[in-house]
Amino acid sequence: MSKYTLSFLLFFIFSIGSYSQSLPNVLVLFLDDLDPDFGCYGNTLVTTPNIDKLADQGILYTHAYAAGTVCSPSHTSLFTGCYTTTIGCPHHRSNYIKQLPKGYTILTEIMSSAGYFNVNFKSNGDRMYNKIYGATAKTDLNFDRGKPENNLESGKEVFEHLQIIDPTDISTYFKGGVWNNKANNQPFFAYANIETGKKHGFEPGRVWAKDRGIAIDSLDLEIPPHYADTPEVRYILASALDAVSHVDFEVGKFLDALDKDGLSDNTIVILLSDHGATLPRHKQNLWTTGIHIPLIIRWPSYVKSGIQNNELASIIDIAPTILNACQQKVPTNMEGVDLLSKKQSKRKHIFATRDGLDGYFDCSRAIITKEYEYIHHFFPEIPYRANSYAKRALTFKSMLALYKKDELNPLQSIYFNKEKEAIELYQLESDPHQINNLVSLPEYQKKVNSFQKTLFSWQKQTGDKVIDAHQILNLDKVPSGTKVDDVISQ
Repeated sequence: MSKYTLSFLLFFIFSIGSYSQSLPNVLVLFLDDLDPDFGCYGNTLVTTPNIDKLADQGILYTHAYAAGTVCSPSHTSLFTGCYTTTIGCPHHRSNYIKQLPKGYTILTEIMSSAGYFNVNFKSNGDRMYNKIYGATAKTDLNFDRGKPENNLESGKEVFEHLQIIDPTDISTYFKGGVWNNKANNQPFFAYANIETGKKHGFEPGRVWAKDRGIAIDSLDLEIPPHYADTPEVRYILASALDAVSHVDFEVGKFLDALDKDGLSDNTIVILLSDHGATLPRHKQNLWTTGIHIPLIIRWPSYVKSGIQNNELASIIDIAPTILNACQQKVPTNMEGVDLLSKKQSKRKHIFATRDGLDGYFDCSRAIITKEYEYIHHFFPEIPYRANSYAKRALTFKSMLALYKKDELNPLQSIYFNKEKEAIELYQLESDPHQINNLVSLPEYQKKVNSFQKTLFSWQKQTGDKVIDAHQILNLDKVPSGTKVDDVISQ
């Protein structure tokens, strides 16, 4: 027997042995465009029994935040454990870097090297069917997207396997298909991106809820102060919450499938969202309505049930949490922390970023603590809704009409104004709707200066360099609608 054959056999035996050590499986349920609007988070209008039960069986995080305001930065942070500003790809669906910087890696590569079976889920049927039921296979990264067809959310970018599921038959979720390629006792890392709650799911969610007698009466809604109370606003908000109930139904299928196939006891389930709902002042924005997300982790036999964790958590924590749970070394350049560590340090703050959106240039940063949120707009001359997606999908038509007639109050007008306030500071406990910007009050100047110093220090430390668009364009103010490409190219 040659030494090469012996080495191969030893490697094979070691690999089989590693599978027998009962490393946990992992299932990430990533919910597009959702606020923490579940029963377990205090919303009494929605019907979310599956997610509520998941929270009862694990840990519910009350202070979890997205690292970005739209999907691709959040997906990138989820898989890398880093802020997108650190690795140089902050702009939404940008391709300014072809691969991760030297020394950085992605979660799926580490899990694969550790012997995990990496699998993404995609529902059968047409694309709209995929977006409303089951899973879309979307990974939506800001780098290494591979072949052009991967931009159509094929799921092939970073996962070795793609399981095609039938949302009407949960026996197709964890059996058959590509699962036939998984070795006996080989642990899996599975990922399901669920878009049921996005804007394209509002109307189907309304119909779905009505068919089941659980649709929300729009008259029962308490309209947030930053919205005008119009029939359109009430209808869309009710539909958005009905879509949340629909999301719960889809989540329940994955959880039921785990139970049916006897996988629940040894599977870590992590449920979270990428950012706020597809609503004005939520998605694309750094207010807490845009970045406060749900986060639930269930790990039977390891994590106690019914726990509420009130410490700060971020999307960048998911990768290191998974790696530690699966007994893998966490790269030192991952910026997140292990949320399940018994020695978890209590953070003072976390960060969130807003950069180019829908191809249009912008740059803002936020610092979140338990008490405050500080937002710094480097280009306040660029409006909140300067990009075409915000104007199309994140605007109430009735409120825009009232704004044009000067019939909105100052708070409701902020989102439509031609400029942003350069700096914002809010006390979150006493002002959860972020109505009162404290930045101009003398008693808060030390607080503002402290946050600004913390921000600039973090940017210098992590390499977050703000593009000097004023100098590049030779303009005192960057015009609304300036394309990212027009700034980068110069």
